[in-house]
Amino acid sequence: MTKKVIKRRTVFNEIHQDTVGGKPHTFSIQYRKKKTGELGFKAKVSKSLQRLPGASGFRQNVSLNHILLLHDHETNSPFEVLIDLLVEYNGMIIDHTI
Repeated sequence: MTKKVIKRRTVFNEIHQDTVGGKPHTFSIQYRKKKTGELGFKAKVSKSLQRLPGASGFRQNVSLNHILLLHDHETNSPFEVLIDLLVEYNGMIIDHTI
């Protein structure tokens, strides 16, 4: 069975939704790890609401560094992933072309 393909822009439109039906918008992602190149998978994550860019939070320029700040609900911890290393979103292959 062939996996569905989703455009990168559509993925980010969905990720940046804070809530869906009054609950945090959660999703799964598969990505390549920066150091080893291995595939990583997170089954239940959402956009990080605690580590937002700004004076008191995350101190890097997210848009220039192409970093996505997420929260893993299974481990209850924040993490970051490079946008260009995302492979799948909710089981759909991410198309990084424009």
